[in-house]
Amino acid sequence: MTLSESAIREHYRRVKPVYEALATVSDYPTIGLNDFVGWYIKRDHDDVEAIKAGYPQRGRVACLDRDYDEIHDRLERTLYAVTTYKTPTAFQRWEPCRYDESEGTTVWQDEPPTPRYVDLRAVPAWGDIDLADDIKPERGDLDAQTRELVERTLDAYIDEYATLYRSRDAVYALDSVGGAYVFGAPEATLPIAGHFSDDPDALERVFDEFLDRSNAWLQEAEDRVNERVDGAGDVIQPDWVNNKNRQYKPPLSVHASHDAVVTPIATDDVRYDHRPFEAVDDALIEQAVAWADDLTRVEHTDCVDSLVATLWSDLYENHDGWRATLEAWVDAEREREQERQQRREAALQRRQERLKELDGSLEGRPITPFKEDVYEAVENIDIAEIARHYVSDAYDTDPNQPRPQFDPCWRHSESGQSCFVDEQANTFGDSKVNAGGGPAKLMALATGIISDADTDLGGEDYWAAVDELRSAGYDIPVWVPEAGSDRVDGGTYDQMPFWAVRKAAVALGVCPEDAFVDREGEDGTYEGFPGFETYNETLEAIEAAGLEHGRERVTPDENAADGKAESPTTTSASDESAGDLDRVHLREKNRVLTTKVERLESELEERPERIEALEAEIDQLRTELATARSERDRLEEALKEREFEQEPSQEDRDEYQSPLDMARRVLSFGE
Repeated sequence: MTLSESAIREHYRRVKPVYEALATVSDYPTIGLNDFVGWYIKRDHDDVEAIKAGYPQRGRVACLDRDYDEIHDRLERTLYAVTTYKTPTAFQRWEPCRYDESEGTTVWQDEPPTPRYVDLRAVPAWGDIDLADDIKPERGDLDAQTRELVERTLDAYIDEYATLYRSRDAVYALDSVGGAYVFGAPEATLPIAGHFSDDPDALERVFDEFLDRSNAWLQEAEDRVNERVDGAGDVIQPDWVNNKNRQYKPPLSVHASHDAVVTPIATDDVRYDHRPFEAVDDALIEQAVAWADDLTRVEHTDCVDSLVATLWSDLYENHDGWRATLEAWVDAEREREQERQQRREAALQRRQERLKELDGSLEGRPITPFKEDVYEAVENIDIAEIARHYVSDAYDTDPNQPRPQFDPCWRHSESGQSCFVDEQANTFGDSKVNAGGGPAKLMALATGIISDADTDLGGEDYWAAVDELRSAGYDIPVWVPEAGSDRVDGGTYDQMPFWAVRKAAVALGVCPEDAFVDREGEDGTYEGFPGFETYNETLEAIEAAGLEHGRERVTPDENAADGKAESPTTTSASDESAGDLDRVHLREKNRVLTTKVERLESELEERPERIEALEAEIDQLRTELATARSERDRLEEALKEREFEQEPSQEDRDEYQSPLDMARRVLSFGE
């Protein structure tokens, strides 16, 4: 990269008309930012209370056209815009802030004024169609065969977008230098914004879901393209990460790593032509302005029906048009949320009543009859600590970002910055798949229980992740449903299930987990106590912890020669310990152990390679050391020879002696 600051500033001054054309769809603006970090416009203010609190400025997000001159003055190399267009009020929210010099971040007194899903209006389905990592550095020097394959692959992706929008005219593309961007017409969602204009909650739900579903649909499109175009996956590796504030390099923006600019691609005749910085002329600027005018022109609002029919295909066939489909989806989401809330409230009410009965004696106990106690303990774990120590190959990889970025261990990240931690919300996010979660999900990714951040964590996987958190040393009570508590399949437990008794035995320190033995029951082999004494001790410990187990003590069976008989209730077909729930628990344990085995085997396989690499490095260092020693010895000998040659003889020394020295010498001989 050889561009000077003055050349870059002059370039962005010349191409300003491109960004003026790109800045709004209808009356809805988009964000502009410099060098990936300049999100906000800041001003001094006179709010005395905020200033006293340490927030001497206020800020709002930067508008691409209105704030262009200020953005231009801050630019070092690369201009960014945001894919989505928002209501103008989103650019009028000023919030008190200060700049933290040591961290290089803006700190807000309350929430940052970044636009939310409810602010969206014109929203394209969008994708970053990246070149494969191994050919990205060759951009500008791609051989003819590779370039032709890239063009065929991009054309296939444009076809997929045309299917989604039912019109190739509603699809736009840019050569991003390191790949390409493909957009659907942003204005296609304006009818959705209009339909739900009086219902902000519904609008927010729909746009959030639209982006999730479009990202997922495009991931499926990638599979179709790779099947259709032989070798497509070798040259193109898309990044399907569109969200409410997704940055991209607009036309004629200068690439961060190449002295080249972003340029339009004609979707009806795909050509992947590299444009170096010095090739920007008036004709190219006019072409870029025309492309921006086309993208922001309102002429494809009728594509909304195709979008909803394709992305909500599970509902569209049973409803009359896109409006009824989205209304039905919103109603169903609200109903599900209400049911979840009712279940949570009922569980909390029962918990409060039970705690009142127990006079608070459960506080600090290692077991609990309430799932909510487990959830609360998990959510209180510092997710930044998990990210730093368990899931990141590198942590806080971009100090200029307000949230710590990290390089995830569960997938490759070229930038090392595609995942982040929201310390305030105690959550993480994966920008590649537009998903994230809390501490349990992050630990599940760390241990291989799940492999993608957009995979839901529930059922067995959740409890396996909780076990991993406990193994890592986090203090989480063990859930053991007591007699009278609700069952998962409806009804209530007549007695504490046997699997829960076993868990309580381990948590209360009565019986180590590896001390249980295989026994035969009515439903087959199950994991039982080593003896009736241990079983009885466990029941006593459960009682002492304040929980009701509803079980009878076991007495030795006179016919049992080994004295290890157990109550028939522990093997009854009606007891879930020897039934479904026990098998679920065993599957959880097996999953965790399998993950650990696979991880250890993988590490073991890598060790010989590391040893070989280290041995080769040692041999190389030994060779270099021998060479250095030889060279040193040679130089020392040469220096000795030179010193010997330069040392004066006795006659020379006498010749250069002063008269006083000569007199002293004569006198010494006289003595």
